[in-house]
Formats: sequence, structure tokens, C-alpha cells
Amino acid sequence: MSIHSWRRRTALSLLYLLIAFSASCAPEVDVEKLFVQSNSDDYEERLEARQRLSQLVEKGEVEPFARGLQSRNAETRVQCILHLLVIQSPEAKKPLVEELELSRRFNVFYNPIRLVPVSTPSDSRIMVANILWTKGGDPGAAEILAKSYGKEPDLDTRVATVFALGALHDPAAVPALKRALRDTDLKVVKAALEGLSLLQAPGVSQSLLEGLSDSREEVRANSASALGGFHDSASSEALLQAIHQDPSMKVRLAALGALSNAGGFSAFAPILGFLKDPHSSAEMKEKAATALQEMTGQDFGEDAARWAGWWEHNKSSLKQ
Repeated sequence: MSIHSWRRRTALSLLYLLIAFSASCAPEVDVEKLFVQSNSDDYEERLEARQRLSQLVEKGEVEPFARGLQSRNAETRVQCILHLLVIQSPEAKKPLVEELELSRRFNVFYNPIRLVPVSTPSDSRIMVANILWTKGGDPGAAEILAKSYGKEPDLDTRVATVFALGALHDPAAVPALKRALRDTDLKVVKAALEGLSLLQAPGVSQSLLEGLSDSREEVRANSASALGGFHDSASSEALLQAIHQDPSMKVRLAALGALSNAGGFSAFAPILGFLKDPHSSAEMKEKAATALQEMTGQDFGEDAARWAGWWEHNKSSLKQ
């Protein structure tokens, strides 16, 4: 090897080392600073920051936004999440999935599941779950949320976990959502029903029917209330049985309230029977009268005779 060739190779090697060293020493992109600058009153500063953020997205730079998710500033984290949504690279999902952890939640003014005012804050995991769905989903997302269920510090967070499971639109979330149907709070049960409805999951009413036999009073009452949304004979019969046989007044009242919706006009006569029965408690009679009012749009209070007269006059024209 000639001295000239050796010198040339040595120079190239040093050049490559210098380039690599410079790259490793390059300052990390501070997206939080860029977000602030992108709203600056200074036009040039604002334009430059927005162009820089666009370049990061176009190049598929995930790392700067992943770092930004560690900020304590909620707005910065939201912006990072939304920029990761736009990045098409599969690597953009990983930091989003990590945001589903219970410890990563924070309040944002966004909820794709419920029609609530924009001013109502929601758990960030709901937004992240919906974004993951728009990006094609992730096989590990449902498991993370399912493991969080039951470990939340309060009811609202537990409800949010269930909403986030539904927002994934992932069949893998169905077992956890069905487990939530046995929750002791009706808000959680309703959130689970919404998620299962989105997924068009089979066997939901059967899970609720089984809930009527749960040892916990709250679960039985919640199952009875939820069955009001299922218009079939099995639900109506089970609700009637609960009214007659459940030892809990709370459960019986819930079942009676749900029966008018589940059974329709075919449930008019049984409900009227509770109103006529002299052994019915005051609470049961009040609930029966309310059920008849909701079913018919009429208001005869607890006057069983007037209800019976109305029924005799109208039953032939009503679908039973």
C-alpha cells in the first residue's frame, strides 16, 4: 500500500469518526420548547418552530415526541400524542401503548366514546386507546388496560379504564369488558355495555342474566338495570323472577324499573299486578306506577283501577 493511499484511508476514517461523534453530540430536540415557540407572537419564531415540528413528523422521528411524553405539562403530552398519531412509522405505537399504563393517566378535554361537553375532562387513556385504534391497533394494548381494571384509586378512574378498553375497538378487550359487567357500580357496567356494543360482542345479555345470581346485591341490581336494554323474552322472564324471588328490595326495584323497557306492553299486566297487590310495599307500588307512566306516556299515579281501565280500552291496538 502506498503512503498516499494509506493517508487517504486514514483521513476518511477520521472523517467518519468525526461525523459519528458530531451526531452523537448533537443537541436533543426539545419538542416542548418547539410547542411553546409554535404559538409565539413572533411570526418568524412561530413559523420556524412549526416547520421544525413538521419536519420531525415527515422524517418519522418518534424519539423527540416519546421524550416529550415525560413532561409534567399536560398540553405538551397531548401535543406529543397527536404528533405521534400523524407519524406513520410502526415505531410510533410503542410510546402510545406505554401511555395506557395506569400510572401514566392525566386529564384531557377529549373523549371519543361519550357525547360529553368539551369542557368535561376525561382520562387520557381513552384518547390514546382511540388513537391506537385509528393506527391499526396494537396486540398488547388490551392486556395493559385489563390488568389495570380493579387497581384504580377511585371510581372515575375505573370507569375510564373500561371506556378505554372499549375505545380500542379490539375483540381482545371483550373478556375484560364482560368482567366489568359484574362491577359493583352501575357507571362501570354502563361503560362496559357501551364498549361491548361498539364491538358487537355476543353473549352480553347472557352475562347479565348470570349476574342476577351473583352473591353481591349491587351486582344483581346492576345486572337487572342493564337488562332493561335487552328486548327479549329471556330478559323479561328473568326480571319477573327477580322481582318475585330476590331477597333484596334494591334488586327487586331495579328489576321492576327495567321490566317495562325489556318487556314492552307485554309487561303491562304483570306490572299492573304489582300495583294492585295489597301486599306490595310502598316502594314497589311507586316504582310500578312510574314504570307504567314511562311505558304509556299516561299518568294515573298509583290508581290501579284507572290504569286497568286504560289498558282494557287500549290493549287491542297495542303491540304485545
